[in-house]
Amino acid sequence: MDMQAEINWIHQEIDKVKDPSFVEKLKNLLQSINNPNVDSDAAYNFDNALDNIKKGNYYTEDEAKDMAKKWGRK
Repeated sequence: MDMQAEINWIHQEIDKVKDPSFVEKLKNLLQSINNPNVDSDAAYNFDNALDNIKKGNYYTEDEAKDMAKKWGRK
């Protein structure tokens, strides 16, 4: 496929997307490519953090404090 055919195919596939999470990630990707000043690692980490929170994969403040106390002891 030539470049224009590839771009046309991508446009068609994007038009089918209904997942807002995917659209946001694609937007972040395109922004990071088009603007090197955008910190894509921060955007990626932020998205992952939100996903983990939604899934319940986090520690409470008290749990985090208890864990931190144990790090200093060996």
